[in-house]
Amino acid sequence: MKVSNKMNLPLDGLNLESLMETLFYREEFLSIASHELKTPLTSIKLQTQVFRRNSKKEKNTSYSKEKVDRLVDQIDIQSTRLIKIIDDMLDISRIRTGQLVMTKTKFNLSEVVEELLPAQISSKIESNIFINGDRERIIQAMSVILNNAARYGRGLPIKVRLVQRKTKIIFSVQDQGYGISPEDQKRIFQRFQRAVPASEVSGIGLGLFIANEIVESHNGKIIVKSEIGQGSTFKVNFKREESL
Repeated sequence: MKVSNKMNLPLDGLNLESLMETLFYREEFLSIASHELKTPLTSIKLQTQVFRRNSKKEKNTSYSKEKVDRLVDQIDIQSTRLIKIIDDMLDISRIRTGQLVMTKTKFNLSEVVEELLPAQISSKIESNIFINGDRERIIQAMSVILNNAARYGRGLPIKVRLVQRKTKIIFSVQDQGYGISPEDQKRIFQRFQRAVPASEVSGIGLGLFIANEIVESHNGKIIVKSEIGQGSTFKVNFKREESL
Protein backbone atom coordinates (compact mmCIF):
# COMPACT_ATOMS: atom_id res chain seq x y z
CA MET A 1 0.00 0.00 0.00
CA LYS A 2 1.44 3.36 -1.01
CA VAL A 3 1.38 6.44 1.17
CA SER A 4 -0.12 9.49 -0.54
CA ASN A 5 0.19 13.16 0.23
CA LYS A 6 -2.68 15.68 0.28
CA MET A 7 -2.53 16.05 -3.50
CA ASN A 8 -2.96 12.27 -3.87
CA LEU A 9 0.49 11.93 -5.43
CA PRO A 10 1.93 8.48 -4.71
CA LEU A 11 5.08 8.28 -2.62
CA ASP A 12 7.37 5.36 -3.40
CA GLY A 13 9.74 3.88 -0.81
CA LEU A 14 12.65 6.14 -1.78
CA ASN A 15 10.59 9.34 -1.62
CA LEU A 16 9.07 8.31 1.68
CA GLU A 17 12.50 7.64 3.12
CA SER A 18 13.69 11.04 1.90
CA LEU A 19 10.62 12.70 3.41
CA MET A 20 11.16 10.99 6.76
CA GLU A 21 14.81 12.02 6.74
CA THR A 22 13.82 15.64 6.00
CA LEU A 23 11.30 15.63 8.84
CA PHE A 24 13.90 14.16 11.20
CA TYR A 25 16.45 16.83 10.33
CA ARG A 26 13.80 19.53 10.67
CA GLU A 27 12.89 18.41 14.19
CA GLU A 28 16.56 18.01 15.08
CA PHE A 29 17.31 21.46 13.73
CA LEU A 30 14.43 23.12 15.59
CA SER A 31 15.46 21.47 18.84
CA ILE A 32 19.14 22.41 18.63
CA ALA A 33 18.63 25.84 17.07
CA SER A 34 16.03 26.90 19.64
CA HIS A 35 18.37 25.92 22.47
CA GLU A 36 21.41 27.62 20.93
CA LEU A 37 19.47 30.80 20.11
CA LYS A 38 17.88 30.93 23.54
CA THR A 39 21.17 30.74 25.44
CA PRO A 40 22.71 34.05 24.26
CA LEU A 41 19.33 35.78 24.32
CA THR A 42 18.81 34.68 27.93
CA SER A 43 22.27 35.97 28.83
CA ILE A 44 21.54 39.38 27.27
CA LYS A 45 18.17 39.53 29.04
CA LEU A 46 19.70 38.69 32.43
CA GLN A 47 22.51 41.22 32.02
CA THR A 48 20.10 44.02 31.20
CA GLN A 49 17.75 43.05 34.06
CA VAL A 50 20.59 43.09 36.57
CA PHE A 51 21.79 46.42 35.22
CA ARG A 52 18.30 47.94 35.48
CA ARG A 53 17.80 46.59 39.01
CA ASN A 54 21.13 47.98 40.18
CA SER A 55 20.43 51.31 38.56
CA LYS A 56 17.43 51.73 40.87
CA LYS A 57 19.42 50.81 43.98
CA GLU A 58 22.72 52.55 43.26
CA LYS A 59 21.95 55.65 41.30
CA ASN A 60 25.44 57.09 41.71
CA THR A 61 27.41 54.00 40.63
CA SER A 62 25.19 51.92 38.34
CA TYR A 63 26.28 53.83 35.25
CA SER A 64 30.00 53.86 36.04
CA LYS A 65 32.27 53.32 33.04
CA GLU A 66 33.41 49.95 34.38
CA LYS A 67 29.88 48.57 34.71
CA VAL A 68 28.73 49.95 31.37
CA ASP A 69 31.80 48.50 29.64
CA ARG A 70 31.15 45.10 31.23
CA LEU A 71 27.52 45.13 30.07
CA VAL A 72 28.44 46.22 26.54
CA ASP A 73 31.13 43.53 26.31
CA GLN A 74 28.69 40.80 27.32
CA ILE A 75 26.03 42.01 24.89
CA ASP A 76 28.63 42.17 22.12
CA ILE A 77 29.84 38.61 22.81
CA GLN A 78 26.34 37.15 22.87
CA SER A 79 25.22 39.16 19.83
CA THR A 80 28.22 37.85 17.88
CA ARG A 81 27.23 34.32 18.88
CA LEU A 82 23.68 34.92 17.65
CA ILE A 83 24.92 36.26 14.32
CA LYS A 84 27.18 33.21 13.87
CA ILE A 85 24.26 30.83 14.49
CA ILE A 86 22.03 32.71 12.04
CA ASP A 87 24.79 32.83 9.40
CA ASP A 88 25.25 29.06 9.70
CA MET A 89 21.51 28.54 9.32
CA LEU A 90 21.50 30.71 6.18
CA ASP A 91 24.46 28.78 4.76
CA ILE A 92 22.62 25.51 5.28
CA SER A 93 19.71 26.92 3.29
CA ARG A 94 22.08 28.06 0.52
CA ILE A 95 23.72 24.63 0.38
CA ARG A 96 20.35 22.86 0.13
CA THR A 97 19.23 25.12 -2.73
CA GLY A 98 22.59 25.15 -4.51
CA GLN A 99 23.07 28.87 -3.88
CA LEU A 100 26.32 28.74 -1.88
CA VAL A 101 28.22 30.71 -4.52
CA MET A 102 32.03 30.81 -4.59
CA THR A 103 33.83 33.84 -6.01
CA LYS A 104 37.33 32.58 -6.73
CA THR A 105 40.43 34.72 -7.02
CA LYS A 106 44.14 34.14 -6.55
CA PHE A 107 45.36 35.06 -3.05
CA ASN A 108 48.19 34.39 -0.60
CA LEU A 109 46.94 31.64 1.72
CA SER A 110 50.02 31.93 3.94
CA GLU A 111 49.13 35.51 4.84
CA VAL A 112 45.52 34.53 5.56
CA VAL A 113 46.53 31.75 7.96
CA GLU A 114 49.04 34.02 9.73
CA GLU A 115 46.26 36.55 10.32
CA LEU A 116 43.90 33.89 11.68
CA LEU A 117 46.27 32.50 14.31
CA PRO A 118 46.46 33.82 17.88
CA ALA A 119 50.01 34.49 19.04
CA GLN A 120 50.03 31.59 21.54
CA ILE A 121 49.44 28.88 18.94
CA SER A 122 52.50 26.95 17.76
CA SER A 123 52.72 27.08 13.98
CA LYS A 124 54.77 26.26 10.93
CA ILE A 125 53.57 28.35 8.02
CA GLU A 126 55.44 28.20 4.74
CA SER A 127 55.49 31.59 3.07
CA ASN A 128 53.92 32.64 -0.24
CA ILE A 129 51.57 29.72 -0.78
CA PHE A 130 48.99 30.93 -3.28
CA ILE A 131 45.61 29.40 -4.01
CA ASN A 132 42.74 30.12 -6.35
CA GLY A 133 39.57 30.23 -4.30
CA ASP A 134 36.93 32.20 -2.45
CA ARG A 135 39.02 33.97 0.18
CA GLU A 136 36.23 34.63 2.68
CA ARG A 137 34.79 31.12 2.40
CA ILE A 138 38.19 29.49 2.88
CA ILE A 139 38.73 31.70 5.93
CA GLN A 140 35.34 30.52 7.19
CA ALA A 141 36.25 26.84 6.77
CA MET A 142 39.66 27.23 8.41
CA SER A 143 38.15 29.23 11.26
CA VAL A 144 35.73 26.39 11.99
CA ILE A 145 38.60 23.93 12.35
CA LEU A 146 40.68 26.32 14.47
CA ASN A 147 37.74 27.21 16.71
CA ASN A 148 36.88 23.54 17.21
CA ALA A 149 40.45 22.80 18.25
CA ALA A 150 40.26 25.60 20.81
CA ARG A 151 36.81 24.53 22.09
CA TYR A 152 37.49 20.80 22.30
CA GLY A 153 41.21 20.99 23.05
CA ARG A 154 40.85 21.22 26.86
CA GLY A 155 43.05 24.31 26.92
CA LEU A 156 46.15 22.35 25.87
CA PRO A 157 48.60 23.51 23.15
CA ILE A 158 47.49 23.48 19.51
CA LYS A 159 49.79 23.03 16.51
CA VAL A 160 49.04 24.48 13.08
CA ARG A 161 50.88 23.80 9.83
CA LEU A 162 50.54 25.09 6.30
CA VAL A 163 52.85 23.42 3.79
CA GLN A 164 53.03 23.01 0.05
CA ARG A 165 53.89 19.75 -1.67
CA LYS A 166 54.32 18.84 -5.31
CA THR A 167 50.63 18.21 -5.97
CA LYS A 168 48.80 19.65 -2.96
CA ILE A 169 48.57 22.28 -0.26
CA ILE A 170 48.06 20.99 3.29
CA PHE A 171 46.56 22.95 6.18
CA SER A 172 46.54 20.96 9.44
CA VAL A 173 45.40 21.64 12.99
CA GLN A 174 46.39 19.30 15.83
CA ASP A 175 44.90 19.49 19.32
CA GLN A 176 45.28 17.44 22.50
CA GLY A 177 41.62 17.38 23.40
CA TYR A 178 38.89 14.84 23.98
CA GLY A 179 39.50 12.92 20.78
CA ILE A 180 36.87 11.45 18.46
CA SER A 181 35.81 7.81 18.25
CA PRO A 182 35.99 6.01 14.87
CA GLU A 183 32.17 5.92 14.75
CA ASP A 184 31.88 9.66 15.35
CA GLN A 185 34.59 10.44 12.78
CA LYS A 186 32.23 9.12 10.11
CA ARG A 187 29.34 11.42 11.07
CA ILE A 188 30.84 14.72 12.31
CA PHE A 189 30.67 16.18 8.80
CA GLN A 190 26.92 15.65 8.68
CA ARG A 191 24.35 18.27 9.69
CA PHE A 192 23.62 18.67 13.43
CA GLN A 193 26.22 16.05 14.40
CA ARG A 194 28.64 16.51 17.28
CA ALA A 195 31.41 14.37 18.76
CA VAL A 196 31.07 15.88 22.23
CA PRO A 197 27.74 16.29 24.11
CA ALA A 198 26.24 19.78 24.21
CA SER A 199 26.41 19.61 28.01
CA GLU A 200 30.22 19.78 27.73
CA VAL A 201 30.70 22.14 24.78
CA SER A 202 27.88 24.14 23.19
CA GLY A 203 27.30 24.27 19.46
CA ILE A 204 24.66 23.74 16.82
CA GLY A 205 26.58 21.05 14.92
CA LEU A 206 26.75 22.81 11.55
CA GLY A 207 30.33 24.11 11.42
CA LEU A 208 32.11 21.07 10.02
CA PHE A 209 29.27 20.32 7.61
CA ILE A 210 29.56 23.82 6.12
CA ALA A 211 33.39 23.74 6.18
CA ASN A 212 33.39 20.43 4.33
CA GLU A 213 31.02 21.80 1.68
CA ILE A 214 33.31 24.80 1.17
CA VAL A 215 36.46 22.68 0.92
CA GLU A 216 34.86 20.20 -1.49
CA SER A 217 33.68 23.10 -3.69
CA HIS A 218 37.39 23.93 -4.05
CA ASN A 219 38.18 20.32 -5.06
CA GLY A 220 39.67 19.75 -1.63
CA LYS A 221 39.15 17.26 1.16
CA ILE A 222 39.10 17.32 4.97
CA ILE A 223 40.69 14.34 6.70
CA VAL A 224 40.50 13.64 10.44
CA LYS A 225 42.74 11.39 12.52
CA SER A 226 41.90 10.97 16.17
CA GLU A 227 41.88 8.71 19.22
CA ILE A 228 39.77 9.09 22.34
CA GLY A 229 41.76 10.98 24.98
CA GLN A 230 44.64 11.60 22.55
CA GLY A 231 43.35 14.61 20.65
CA SER A 232 42.60 15.12 16.96
CA THR A 233 44.31 16.26 13.79
CA PHE A 234 42.26 17.83 11.01
CA LYS A 235 43.94 18.15 7.60
CA VAL A 236 42.58 20.19 4.73
CA ASN A 237 44.10 19.13 1.42
CA PHE A 238 43.79 21.42 -1.59
CA LYS A 239 44.92 20.41 -5.05
CA ARG A 240 47.87 22.54 -6.09
CA GLU A 241 47.38 24.32 -9.39
CA GLU A 242 50.65 24.72 -11.24
CA SER A 243 49.31 27.71 -13.16
CA LEU A 244 49.40 29.71 -9.95
